[in-house]
Amino acid sequence: MALYSSDIFAPRLQLLLAASLILSGCGSEQQRPLIGVVAPIPADALVVDFPAGEFDSTIVETLAGDLATVNPLVNETMAGAAVIGRILEGLTTLDPNTGDVIPNLAKSWEISADNLQYTFHLRRGIHWSDGQPFTADDVLFTWGCFFAKHLDADSGEPVLDENGRVKYRYSSRSTFGQLINGQEPLVEKLDNYTVRFTTPEVYAPFLLFGGGVEILPKHVLQVSFDDGTLMDQWSVETAINEPWKIVGLNMFVLESYRPGERIVFAKNPNYWKVNTKGERLPYVARVITKIVQDQNSSNVAFAQGLTDFESIGPDNVAWVKRGEQRFDYTVLDMGPSSQTNFIWFNLNPGKDAEGVAYVEPYKFEWFSDQRFRQAVSHGINREGIVRGVYFNRADILHGYVSPKRKLWYNDAIRKYPYSPETSQQLFAEMGFTLEAGQLKDPLGNSVEFSLMTNSSSGLRVEMATVFKENMAALGIDVELQFLDFNTIINKTSDSFDYEACMLGLGGGAPDPYAGKDILMSGGRLHQWYPQQVEPATEWEARIDALMLEIGRHTDVEVRKKYFFEVQEILAEQQPLIFLVSPKDFVGYRNRWQNVDPTPLGGVTWNQESLWAEPNP
Repeated sequence: MALYSSDIFAPRLQLLLAASLILSGCGSEQQRPLIGVVAPIPADALVVDFPAGEFDSTIVETLAGDLATVNPLVNETMAGAAVIGRILEGLTTLDPNTGDVIPNLAKSWEISADNLQYTFHLRRGIHWSDGQPFTADDVLFTWGCFFAKHLDADSGEPVLDENGRVKYRYSSRSTFGQLINGQEPLVEKLDNYTVRFTTPEVYAPFLLFGGGVEILPKHVLQVSFDDGTLMDQWSVETAINEPWKIVGLNMFVLESYRPGERIVFAKNPNYWKVNTKGERLPYVARVITKIVQDQNSSNVAFAQGLTDFESIGPDNVAWVKRGEQRFDYTVLDMGPSSQTNFIWFNLNPGKDAEGVAYVEPYKFEWFSDQRFRQAVSHGINREGIVRGVYFNRADILHGYVSPKRKLWYNDAIRKYPYSPETSQQLFAEMGFTLEAGQLKDPLGNSVEFSLMTNSSSGLRVEMATVFKENMAALGIDVELQFLDFNTIINKTSDSFDYEACMLGLGGGAPDPYAGKDILMSGGRLHQWYPQQVEPATEWEARIDALMLEIGRHTDVEVRKKYFFEVQEILAEQQPLIFLVSPKDFVGYRNRWQNVDPTPLGGVTWNQESLWAEPNP
């Protein structure tokens, strides 16, 4: 039996999405007491081993993109994840230096000898932000939300969909993400502070993905669970009008929200971490998050001394760094990032409600041909993007994994050096011809398509422009569409009204199974054709099988072998055409104390310990 216990330093990785413009006037906002009861410091409070600081600091930052929801069962945006991550907590978290799983709401756990049972021991005395106790009932409720089934009114048996699959009442990314080879783990309450999970088969990343699930408050959401309105809870309207209803276990609560303007967080006085003096954290009393449209305006504000922490774009780092002494801040080069940028084509063969194909059939035939995708990939001048867009502060990317993920990075995959000649050869194999500078398919259709990307990313806007120029050199006309992020999510996840898209991934947890929702054919984030009932192609079926094997094995070398093959298939098939991976640059005001930059956590992973000296 394996045992893991820790009663000391267990930081939670935070996504602090950098700072921005001058604060607007406060104005009048609807207010309500946020906390009903201030509970005693928990008996099992986690002691954070940083020097004790001073209380009542305020962080000013920015967020690129606006909220669509604060409900983790519904959210699919980074902006929403950033806000939810400030409010909710999981049983486990990640060490910001090593990426190892470490205790969080659970103070310890045991794993059975057969690797099928995980018994978590919860910290005693923790209370929700509204003063209600946190217990094993909240853990069971959370998992019950994932797997609650539609039941037949007469028989009481689970209702099946048209494909013979169980219909879940609150189907979400979490439902798919927590199924293990299509089966649910068993969750049991042993007592108020002990929970046991039994997995249907060996599932190597359970501590990370099962343990890391953000726990929901049963006492707040049980009624909506019962009456069928759970997915409507914690909406934008709640955030605007009744933010106190959004209850959590993390260090902050939502104080107010003005769409398109700002989000204000207040300290959670029931937080369960303390400093070395036994004083309840965090030191920060408020976080004021300005909502901005792009990173450039955010970088400008930081460089002018208006915000506290910032993720600095590679294209801006040189001029931002010049202001370090004048505005008393520090810019750090964190090295290669885990972020990836890529293009994909819409390979969904479906039709809309009126029977119209999502993609015109002749274009769908292009996009579905591996040679077309490979030709496009060879036609992209990635070196030009690195030089002209990123000023040499990025790495060329040919595959799914960034070079930063050294353990899982397969450098032996097929690569796509810039070669218009190779592109032309592949198009010729498909029967395409170049007529008066315009590429045409065998039926005489001009090769043209639209490409959308998020307008909030100046770097992607520039990359899309380079891509358009590269395609024009091949005789392909690309119509660029710069849209807000939420619109893109709707198009790629719901309406499927698009032809091609350029987006990126932040890298996520340092485990190959973190990409399950992207790589497996049934995943909601399987970008090119999400939520397939059965794999549409043999190569997708092979990836599905490999991902299941990655989940089943605990031996790192065995998992690497399978994941390397996944990367090889993706490189051959090019469903995602990878571009570049930028380097990481971050900045912080020098008045902030206990800043401890790490490879995985950046500069704000230990936000509960950060405090600021007064402005001079």
